[in-house]
Amino acid sequence: MPLFCDVLQIEAIAPLRALDKLARRGISVYDVQKLGRTKLKLRVKSKETEKIFAIFRGSCYTVTKLNGAGLKRLTDAALRRPGMVAGAVLLLFLSAFSNFFVLKIEVVGSGARYRERAVELLAESGIRTFSPYGESAAESARAALLTLPSVVFAEVEKSGCVVTVRLEESAETPVPTQTKSLLAPAGGVVEELTVLRGTALVAEGDEVREGQELVGGYFESESGERKETFAVARASILHTYTGEYKSDTADEEALARAVASANMIAGGEPVDYTAAVREENGKFVYTVAVRVRIVCSVNM
Repeated sequence: MPLFCDVLQIEAIAPLRALDKLARRGISVYDVQKLGRTKLKLRVKSKETEKIFAIFRGSCYTVTKLNGAGLKRLTDAALRRPGMVAGAVLLLFLSAFSNFFVLKIEVVGSGARYRERAVELLAESGIRTFSPYGESAAESARAALLTLPSVVFAEVEKSGCVVTVRLEESAETPVPTQTKSLLAPAGGVVEELTVLRGTALVAEGDEVREGQELVGGYFESESGERKETFAVARASILHTYTGEYKSDTADEEALARAVASANMIAGGEPVDYTAAVREENGKFVYTVAVRVRIVCSVNM
């Protein structure tokens, strides 16, 4: 079936003879339907319609054009409604035009608090509202966004006319530089202490409690004058945690589970442990004391 067709109706006493007449003139017909003894309905190529009217002009055959078919039907409808077609074309143009440009910037993820700075970095890379979007500019923006403090993942994507920036921060967010002192995150024995700035308030081997100040954010002169600053220091503390765990059995697997549970609660890097087991009400109770190394720092 041709893409551009016209639907014709031929009426005569012997309408089937019209097909022979068209065939002799080399004209192909499609989808022929007999509507009665005197009528035929058929499709012909649109470019041959005028030729068919000329063939049957002045004869006993009455030829009527009913409508277009295929793409011809769409073009006919478009010619009848030029305003609607112009509006549709304009709408498609505006849609494509707006999709090419950036109309909105969104910042999401755990690093969304950097929104204002992220928008500035995008603008420096060439991505801003009401400006065209380019993948090379997006790649440059990604590299710049990764320089933000604690940001470990940066993604810039465009969907429609909206640019979405996803920033994810490390779970181990560094201590802000405005923190003045180094505090003990847990009780235990100070294993190592490194002080680059500030005043050490404990020494290696000292036992400390949770929250105790290890390094103060100040200096003291020989005259006793105190000058405020912020501490730059690092410490490791050997922390001991003791817990009890019940098991149906007393074997190596049960002991391993008890030690693993204790280490998980204690946190830090496992160093060593001691364990004892007793039977109680048909169960085996493990008493486990684990020692872990907890490292803490400020402004390092």
